[in-house]
Parts: sequence; C-alpha cells; structure tokens
Amino acid sequence: MTTNRMFRGKPTDKLIIRIERETIEAIDSKLRAGRPWIQGNRSEFVRQAIEAMLRKAKV
Repeated sequence: MTTNRMFRGKPTDKLIIRIERETIEAIDSKLRAGRPWIQGNRSEFVRQAIEAMLRKAKV
C-alpha cells in the first residue's frame, strides 16, 4: 500500500469519522505486520476498505 495517495487533480473532500479503539488497533496491527513501526497510513487503509465495500455492494 502506498503511504500517500496521489489524487491527480481529482476533487477531494475531508471525511472525519469515529470508530472503536479496537478497530483502530486492528488496523495498526495490520499496517505494522510484525514490524515495530507502522508502514502506511490509516486513512489510506480506510479509503481502500470503503472502496472495496462499495464495489462489493454493486454486485
């Protein structure tokens, strides 16, 4: 996963969400993958998850 998404001139908006701490910890664990540091960023992970769910919902 790239750490910084390139939007290539597409219009963007900011989305602020609240989620449970255990969900954040699960995301961090996935991004950490056994390393002592986090590789990637949470917002990109969440953006990709939202897009995957939207693709799935269109089926």
